[in-house]
Amino acid sequence: MSISSKTLSDTIAILEKEDWKDPSFHMHMGGFAIDEPYEDEEAYKSLKYIIKEHNLKLKRVTWGDIVKLIRDDKFFGWNALQSQAFGYQYFLPHGYTYEEENPQLGHMGMDFKNSNDEYENIVNHVDESDDPTMEANINSIYYHAAKAHWLVNSIRKEGLWNPIQGRVVKVQDKYRLEIHPGSVRSPVFECLDDWDMEMWIWDDHDIIPVPEIEIEEIIDWAKEKILANPDKYHKNISFAFVHGYIEILTDLLQMSFRTEVYDFNRRINSLAKDKHLNVYIGYDSRHQNLAELNKKCIEHSTRYGAGGGTGHNLMNKWKPEINFLDISKIPEYTRDYANQSTEFTYSRFLIPYLENYEGFSIFLDDDILFTKSLWPMFYFLDPDDAVACIQYDFDKYPETKFDGEKNVSYPKKLWSSLMIFNNGHEDCKKLTPEIINTESGKFLHQFEWTDKISQIPEHYVFTEGHDTRETNWRPSAIHYTRGGPWIEGMDTADIDELNTYRNLLNRFS
Repeated sequence: MSISSKTLSDTIAILEKEDWKDPSFHMHMGGFAIDEPYEDEEAYKSLKYIIKEHNLKLKRVTWGDIVKLIRDDKFFGWNALQSQAFGYQYFLPHGYTYEEENPQLGHMGMDFKNSNDEYENIVNHVDESDDPTMEANINSIYYHAAKAHWLVNSIRKEGLWNPIQGRVVKVQDKYRLEIHPGSVRSPVFECLDDWDMEMWIWDDHDIIPVPEIEIEEIIDWAKEKILANPDKYHKNISFAFVHGYIEILTDLLQMSFRTEVYDFNRRINSLAKDKHLNVYIGYDSRHQNLAELNKKCIEHSTRYGAGGGTGHNLMNKWKPEINFLDISKIPEYTRDYANQSTEFTYSRFLIPYLENYEGFSIFLDDDILFTKSLWPMFYFLDPDDAVACIQYDFDKYPETKFDGEKNVSYPKKLWSSLMIFNNGHEDCKKLTPEIINTESGKFLHQFEWTDKISQIPEHYVFTEGHDTRETNWRPSAIHYTRGGPWIEGMDTADIDELNTYRNLLNRFS
C-alpha cells in the first residue's frame, strides 16, 4: 500500500485510518529544497510529528557498534553471504543477470543471458520444476547474488554513497538490525566488517549504547554533502514512513544502479570462460589424510551454507571441483625440494598454468580447515586484480615451524596460504612452469610478480598461534600454522583449537 501525504493534516488522517504497522504500508511525505529554510515546510512538519507521536529514536552509529552487540549475543547476525555466494558460483559460468527481455509496465524484474549474450530461461540450469513462478524466483536469486559482488567492489573503491539506514527489531529475547532494502546489503556489510561504516538507525528499543540525535543533524549532513557537489546531486531531500521508521531520501543514495550490476556481472561471466570456480588443496604425502579431510570440510560447509528454500533446493547440477595439488602428478614441476616446508610450497603458483590461464581458482594450504563456506571470499576479488588473499601484517612468529625448521619472518608472510587466482590476468600469465621452477621464494611468495592484489578480510580465517577467540570470534576456517597431529611425532600440546580438528575428523571419518 503506497500513499502520499502532502500536508501534516494528511499525515495525521492517514495514520489514524491505516495500519502503518502493515509490512506493505508506505507513506511518502514529500520533501523540500535542502538549501532553503525548511521549518515551515509540510514535509518537515509531518516528519517531526511522526517522530514525536511514535517516540522514534534516531541514532548515528557505526557498524562496530552493531558487531559488538552481535558478539555479545544481543543481536542476530546474518548468513554472511553463504547462500548468495553459492547461487553466484552456480550460475556464473552459464551467463549473467540482465534486464527483462519483455518488461511489463510497473514491474521491475530481471532476466538472464547466457555467455553468448542470448536470452535464456535460467531454469534450464536447475532441476525440473512445475512451479510457474520458478523462473522469476531463480532470476532474483542470481541477480541478488551478483549484486553482492558489485556492491563489495563498489564500496571498497568508492566508499558508501550514503550511510546505511534501518531500524532495530525485537525478535523474542534478542534483536536484529533491519535494513530496507537489505537482503543483500545486510550480509555484505557483515562480510566487509568495516567497523567505521556509518549508519542511521532508528532504535526505539534503545538497545544500541549510543546517544540519540535530532533529525536536523542528518538534514545538515546531507546538505553539506549535496552542496559540495551541486552539479551531481539534486538539492532536495524527502522522507517516507515505511516499516515503522522514516527513510531519508536524497540523490546521495544513487538507487539507479541495476545497469552497473548487469555490466559488472557480464564482465565476471566473461572472465569465468564457461568454467566454475574450482579449488586446489595443497597436498603433502607426509600429512596423513589431511588433504582428504580438508576436501570433505569444503564439500559439507559449502552445501550447508547454501541454505534451503524452493530455489536453492533445485540447484543440484553442480558439484564443486576440488583438486589435490600433488607434485607427483605434475610433470612440469621439476624444482628441487630444498628449503621447502611442504611439497606444495612453490607448486601452488602453477595453478593459473594448470587452468590454461582461464577462469578463477582458489588455492589453500591443507591445514586450513573450513567450518563455513569459502565461496563468499570470492566476492572480494576485484576483476582488475590478478589475485586475492588475506594480507596479514603479523609482527611476531613462533621461532620454529611445525617441521622443526627455523621460522623466518618476511614481508607478506602467509599471504600465499590462501589465494584466489584470476587465472586469465596478464600478471598470472607470468606464472609459467619455468618461472615456478627457477624463481626465488621471495619473488613468488612476496608477490613480486604482481601489484594487483585484492584484500580478503582477516576475519575469515582464524590463524592458530596468532588469533584468539576474542580477536577473531566468528571465523569461517582455522589455519593450523604451527602444525597438528598429522605431523608424525609432533608434540601438539601447545597447539590451540585442536578440538575443532578432532570434531571434524570424527564427523567425516
